[in-house]
Amino acid sequence: MRTEVLHFKTTARNEFWDLSDLVREVVQRAGVRHGQVVVHTPHTTTTIVLNESETGFLNDYRRMIDGLVPAEGYYEHDDHELRTENLQEDEYLNGHAHLRQMLVGAASATIPVVDGQVLLGTWQKVLFGEFDQARERRVIIHVQGA
Repeated sequence: MRTEVLHFKTTARNEFWDLSDLVREVVQRAGVRHGQVVVHTPHTTTTIVLNESETGFLNDYRRMIDGLVPAEGYYEHDDHELRTENLQEDEYLNGHAHLRQMLVGAASATIPVVDGQVLLGTWQKVLFGEFDQARERRVIIHVQGA
């Protein structure tokens, strides 16, 4: 079993990072032949998804999510005159980012490991998505098995 935490800084809203090679490296370091790897984000405005990492597709996704949940809309979460819970000094106005994450609905992905290989489909990649803004982020990669 092995757990590693990646630390990095995103650079923009609606940014996607391909973590596939990093996940494979952690599985290799773990020495697990048969088991699974869990890739998890502990942030409520980010996501982990398995999908294609192709520029056109990711641009299509950005346009779709911007249309469904515009960053410039009114969000009660951002209205500190109304909101009374979980307030923090200097908090970002990021109600849109929380809603975008909820639409995707994935804080983690679990992927089988067989014969030491991470079993992804031909075009599948492990993607980290940032829905807020440039920020310090973490991703936890946990490998278990034998």
